[in-house]
Amino acid sequence: MKIVKININSGYPSPMKGSFWTKVLVMALAIFITSLLFDIADVHSPLSAIVAAVVISLLNAFLRPLLLLISVPLIVMSLGLFSLVINALIILLTSHLVKGFHVDGLWDAILFSIVVTVISFLLDLPQRIRKAREMFSAKDDGNEDDGFTDYEDVTEEEKNKEDKTK
Repeated sequence: MKIVKININSGYPSPMKGSFWTKVLVMALAIFITSLLFDIADVHSPLSAIVAAVVISLLNAFLRPLLLLISVPLIVMSLGLFSLVINALIILLTSHLVKGFHVDGLWDAILFSIVVTVISFLLDLPQRIRKAREMFSAKDDGNEDDGFTDYEDVTEEEKNKEDKTK
């Protein structure tokens, strides 16, 4: 039997885990590529992109859950589109905090957020495919308890016998 584990967190790993820093590097590369391809953000150097990615990741890990909680009614009324505004606010805050990283306004920040998300997804896709293959190709060694008992067919006669003994 294959075990499938579902991760229900927000997709932002803890800063103490190695996967956090992998995501930061992927995001830094996506930020730098976005700044080269489009005029929606100014990134002066790869180091600025790395610092911006660290700040964005930390804000996503700590500030974003609070912003999402506060804005639940707006998110529900807008069918989730208000989360784009939250992403844009985090990018604008990063723009004010990091020297060498600048985004002009809310619309540029929303567009920047979308483009960086798409590029990050594409850059992270080979790793996601590798993890999915590992997960689905893992052999079940039979030692893990899935919490379910084995199903057995019981005939009416056996069921009646059990009911009579009770």
